Amino acid sequence: MHVFGRKAVVSRAAIVAATLALSAGLGSAVFAEDPQAPADQARPQVLVPAKPADSADPAAASPGSAASVEDNPCFTGKGSIKEVLDSCAAFLASGSKDTDKLIAAHGNRAIGLAATGDFDAALAEMNEAVALDPKQPNSYFMRAAAYEAKKDYDKSIADLDEAIRLDASRGDFYMLRGVVFGQKGDFDRAITELDQKVKLDPNSTQGYSKRAEFFRQKKDFDRAAADYSEVIKLEPDKPKGYIDRGWIYVLKNDLDRAMDDFTAALKIHENDASALVGVGVVKSRKGKPTDGSREIQQAITLEPDIINQIKKLGVE
Repeated sequence: MHVFGRKAVVSRAAIVAATLALSAGLGSAVFAEDPQAPADQARPQVLVPAKPADSADPAAASPGSAASVEDNPCFTGKGSIKEVLDSCAAFLASGSKDTDKLIAAHGNRAIGLAATGDFDAALAEMNEAVALDPKQPNSYFMRAAAYEAKKDYDKSIADLDEAIRLDASRGDFYMLRGVVFGQKGDFDRAITELDQKVKLDPNSTQGYSKRAEFFRQKKDFDRAAADYSEVIKLEPDKPKGYIDRGWIYVLKNDLDRAMDDFTAALKIHENDASALVGVGVVKSRKGKPTDGSREIQQAITLEPDIINQIKKLGVE
């Protein structure tokens, strides 16, 4: 667990998930676009202050009050995204003097607003959070993600620089900074940032996977394959590492190893479209051009845009 606000606790995964809604560079979206979608299904864990409600706080008088962490949708995430947003707004207007919960409420409104695509409003919430406690690194981290979503990369990097100055032990900070440098086309600097992410979080697959993407874009296929091998070591029962490494082997024209990886992925998930295309591509390259057409057509039926996705990897 890690600190949000002075003593507000939220898991590392939740913080990263929060940035996913703000930063497309970290992966697929984690929020539903429908603001009425149930919050517990459409968004990650909210930021929950760990400090018990202060009985002296005028907004914490009862379990059902705006400040109650136990049953307030602002802090539990239960209900629709709109209900979470409204509950956080009510809490912020309640007169609470609890800085921890105020920062968490602004952060949760930012997460919810990002879910609806309103990054300007999300950014405004994080500005408020930073103003409440300029020494809180997670606030800069989340604001950096909002800047990245708006493609304001220099401001995003500036906020990440400050977050890292305040707390250099957080691998997520380096990962997001690496993503931003990657968006700017500086793959060498992006890889340097991901080196630090991997060093700090050696058991996290995210760092290896993202660094491998940058190695692939630099056509350093050996190092990309090595990073995906680390992903497989950490998650041998998930297909993605095998599939990603399989496509690296295709780019290296190491077709036997590619087939082994795609086959391994299909043993885990028999209808994975990317793995099916991989099998089809390897068959067509090792045999006749029409070999593998069955697998490719099956993949397109499952996922119509799969061929375009594969082409983005540099596969022709």
